[in-house]
Amino acid sequence: MMDPLRSAFILAVLVSQAAFAQARVLSAPPEFSLLNVTRQWSRASTLGDLRELRTGSDYRELRVWGGYGLTTETQCVVLRRANGQWSAFLARVMRCEIQIPRVVGETASRATMQHYTAEARRQCGTKLRDVGPGAQIITTDSLLVDSLSVPESTIEEAWTAAVRAGVLQLPPRVERDRVMDDPFMYVVELRNGGDYRASTIEHLERPETKADQQVRDVYAAVNRVLNDAQVLKP
Repeated sequence: MMDPLRSAFILAVLVSQAAFAQARVLSAPPEFSLLNVTRQWSRASTLGDLRELRTGSDYRELRVWGGYGLTTETQCVVLRRANGQWSAFLARVMRCEIQIPRVVGETASRATMQHYTAEARRQCGTKLRDVGPGAQIITTDSLLVDSLSVPESTIEEAWTAAVRAGVLQLPPRVERDRVMDDPFMYVVELRNGGDYRASTIEHLERPETKADQQVRDVYAAVNRVLNDAQVLKP
């Protein structure tokens, strides 16, 4: 027969694991989408993958990403409520690159290329100059995350405005009858306790569906925690 104290300890551990479990996915676009790339950025940064975070039932976090174009920057506004306190962050995708001799790249092992990729991240933001004809460019992306000095009341108001705008009703995606050429994209991730939902929706100058307008309003709502210079406009 198991000792009562040991039984109580095991029960406490199981309850703790259940309380801080990974998210249940309620709604999300297909795995092969911008969301997959976005989660990779987050996983490699201080943000972490929102779907995989082990949190309590009172945890709230909203990540609203915008950009993804060939000539457009990509950034994310994060609203978070943990342990009863609100905080906000701005995450920006930075292109990192270094150059190496092409002959080195052609014979480098996978481990060596990973080393060069890590070196590119360490030099993120440094512009390449005098790229020679015998050079190979190693590029990767890195997510730069900055905490925002914003009153908690402002962050909570932005969260409330996003909920009012329809963030809880956004579909995983909007079906289009045409292929759009390099649009500004929104990726929205929401963690509400143990529940997770995500959406990827194109920006349209003239919304075609309810979700098109909702995602624009959600984007505007979270941008309340930024100053004008920080807002990335579609």
